[in-house]
Amino acid sequence: MRRLPKRHALLALMLLGVAFLGGCGAPADVPPDPRNGFLDAFFVYPIYLLLDWFASILWGSYGLSILAVTVVVRLLLLPFAVKQYQSTMQIQEFQPEIQKIQEKYRKDPERLRQELVKFYAEHDVNPASGCLPLLLQFPVIIGLYDAIRRSPHIHGASFLWFPLGTPDPLYILPVLAGLATLATSELQFRYSQKVSPVKMTKDQLAMQRGMLYLSPALVFFFALGLPSAVSLYWVMTNLFSLVQTYLVYELILLRGRREKASARDGRERNA
Repeated sequence: MRRLPKRHALLALMLLGVAFLGGCGAPADVPPDPRNGFLDAFFVYPIYLLLDWFASILWGSYGLSILAVTVVVRLLLLPFAVKQYQSTMQIQEFQPEIQKIQEKYRKDPERLRQELVKFYAEHDVNPASGCLPLLLQFPVIIGLYDAIRRSPHIHGASFLWFPLGTPDPLYILPVLAGLATLATSELQFRYSQKVSPVKMTKDQLAMQRGMLYLSPALVFFFALGLPSAVSLYWVMTNLFSLVQTYLVYELILLRGRREKASARDGRERNA
């Protein structure tokens, strides 16, 4: 049975975090304060100040400020994201060997664990290295959500056709957020299939396809009741992910694979 992809697991955690903050977090009329605890001190309050600062240099527009902060945060996380892509691709390349080990020792869990640890060590693979960017994104995104939810400046601000402090009355942003999430998930899925040496069965492919539609459906559903500022963030961060996925795969991962293959072919011809 295939595990839930990391992207969908992160999304589920974030939406649960949003729901938790909405029901158990600080009230919306309490501005962020570094004295309120760890989350406020290290995530919510700094992002709150960053939103105010960008708004001050962007003609007082908190909509543009949210877009700018999103780009800044994603650029800061970009090196970790590239590392995550590389780790995922490395694991996929070794998947045939990993499956052989799993099949050989499937009746002996302890021996299976030992053999996998040995295999990862021999090939310098760290399966957990791809989790770091996800763990970094979670508090940042929750911090951004809470900063938006509790900012007195955003509550009364508007951007384009929608008020930032309340849900989009025309439902356009939730639709855009869902579509942007779908486009990103689809592109990541296609590249994942392109680089994986192990082809899925029809049942596995159908299951993965179903998961692809889970993310945009959840985003759309939650965006219906969230402030438009959060939906605006979802649109921007997924558009960033779309471009990031294309560039990382085409300019780094697939190019590196093609260069290795070309060098290997050259050595074989010269042998």
